[in-house]
Amino acid sequence: MERGTKVLLEINHMSKGFDGLPVINDISLSVRKGEVVSIIGPSGSGKSTLLRCATMLERMDGGELIYLGEKAAWEENGKCIYAGKNKIKEIRKNFGLVFQNFNLFPHYNVLKNITDAPVCVDGVSKKEAKERALKLLEELGLSDKADAYPCQLSGGQQQRVSIARALALQPKLLFFDEPTSALDPELTGEVLRVIKQLAKEHMTMIIVTHEMEFARELSDRIIFMEQGVIQAQGTPEEIFSSDKERVRAFIGKFRS
Repeated sequence: MERGTKVLLEINHMSKGFDGLPVINDISLSVRKGEVVSIIGPSGSGKSTLLRCATMLERMDGGELIYLGEKAAWEENGKCIYAGKNKIKEIRKNFGLVFQNFNLFPHYNVLKNITDAPVCVDGVSKKEAKERALKLLEELGLSDKADAYPCQLSGGQQQRVSIARALALQPKLLFFDEPTSALDPELTGEVLRVIKQLAKEHMTMIIVTHEMEFARELSDRIIFMEQGVIQAQGTPEEIFSSDKERVRAFIGKFRS
């Protein structure tokens, strides 16, 4: 799969504020098929809000959001307008989201956590959904956990189930919101290995992360955000050798 052939996501002049305070200011970016984009920056810089607006968990105040050429939201007469309910439902099928705190249903076992959305949202048959789920569990090293409940799993296992749940909907693009921030270093490694394997398989991904060396190794492009704006972006080599003092200072904090 060749990178750079098709734009999956386009964000133009996105803005978002809470209680009158701007959190995201005039952000524009695009992501192409097969690309891995990492978003780094200090806490409170707007990274997670950017992801939540991109996945329509939060409504933008202004700007344009486009998936595979289809407009999900746009600006009209100073207001942000969203496409109709049915159109949004179709657009949502293009992406999956993995949260930092797993967000698994505690009263469902692992298999039902993974099969629920394909069956209830996408209308996939129970048989096909189960086949997809079991295949994903095998790929993620969790074949023996299909009948387990989230409380019986380690944090790393729960996050791998979250990734399986997102993949079960067969998205074209995966968002990760600090997928390892709730894990200790040993469990972090489990999850990062899964994401690296997805990158090898050319899954298009946008990853908000504090794992600097991981971002450096895995990304095609790194975006550095601060105070709600993109301060710098480029290849890992360009970002890690940046002559911008603020970028150097931030990256330096994570390097021994």
